[in-house]
Amino acid sequence: MKIEFKENKTIVYLYRYHLSFDNLEKLNKEIKSIFLKLIKTYHLELMGYMKVEVYCNDIYGCVLEIESLYNELELETIDLKLVINDDCDFYFKTCDYSLLENKKIVYYDNKNFYINIKEFNDLIKIIEFGDIIYNFDKKNYQKLDFNNFKM
Repeated sequence: MKIEFKENKTIVYLYRYHLSFDNLEKLNKEIKSIFLKLIKTYHLELMGYMKVEVYCNDIYGCVLEIESLYNELELETIDLKLVINDDCDFYFKTCDYSLLENKKIVYYDNKNFYINIKEFNDLIKIIEFGDIIYNFDKKNYQKLDFNNFKM
């Protein structure tokens, strides 16, 4: 489990963790278990009305984007709005050109390369050399043609 804090959002990366979308009761228990772990282990104050966007990928697992909407009433409970984005394409962001060897489709911007994680045989070996991008919009990046590419 990896946690990042950005503005008013908490991003939770759950590598090789898959949620049960077909069973609502089981999904409820899984989300509750994740929240309890965040509260107990990381001492996060997760109370009030929250929006949780779930991004899932068969290869990576899940990413939870937790946004606190408001807690004006000082609630000691959690009320969630759950948005599920199932079967998303996750991309690996790196500035290390050597990791691009034999990759078919690569996107580029400002010294960073983006490769769909499906292109890697063993993601765990390279994960330390970059970041996982879970809401990647290909329209904003340049697609590289390696036949004409020179560094």
